[in-house]
Amino acid sequence: MEFAQIAIASWYPLFSFQCLHHLPPRTKQPGEQIRKLVKERRQSGRLSYAFAAIVFIGTVLLFSIFSTSLVGMLVLLVGLVASCYLCLNGKHLMKRADDAQRGAKAETEVAILLRPLQNQGWEIEYNLQVKRWGDADVVLHSPQGKWYIVDVKSHGGTKVYENGRLRKRYGRDTFDFNEGDLISKVKGQATEVKHLKNVRWVTALLCFTKGDVDIPSNQVGGVYVVTASNLINTLLHLDR
Repeated sequence: MEFAQIAIASWYPLFSFQCLHHLPPRTKQPGEQIRKLVKERRQSGRLSYAFAAIVFIGTVLLFSIFSTSLVGMLVLLVGLVASCYLCLNGKHLMKRADDAQRGAKAETEVAILLRPLQNQGWEIEYNLQVKRWGDADVVLHSPQGKWYIVDVKSHGGTKVYENGRLRKRYGRDTFDFNEGDLISKVKGQATEVKHLKNVRWVTALLCFTKGDVDIPSNQVGGVYVVTASNLINTLLHLDR
């Protein structure tokens, strides 16, 4: 009896490891990666605000001690500058966290829109890690055997193509995207996914959950630029 218990105890860790080793990888949820980024930025922002408060309080205390000397004036100047910088940095991080939160919400909205395709046999993968380009928001494999990648954005305004660049228009004014060249980015992601999945071609799409698109044929350099409301129709049209 004791021998059997010892044998079971010695084999149990190996058995558990083998079971865990053969478990299928956990499927990532829409917006999962960017929500982690939101959490990290907010934590960093709060820390920056906290350090700003500590530096300010320390500066006031030191100045009260050396207020009549040149050292006191120098401490006051350096402390106020440092505290101001930390406050501005915290504000910047919080703004970036809010931007990322909107991006996560946009990815979730698109995932809901894509559910009918899953019911039709489409395979959908979210937040696929790719070299150099971070992660691909949505990767789709259709029943026809075709592959697609969708980069989801939440920018408002009307998207136009001017002077060789994708831009956003508000009224008469047009602006560049802060993220840089979105077309090159999604094309790079499509190339990486093509190598990763070992397939001949991956069609790239840019999907905006806000605003409109005013681009002939909704295509720029082989990349389809669409609104969220037109995403499924575009995919079904391309998959014919």
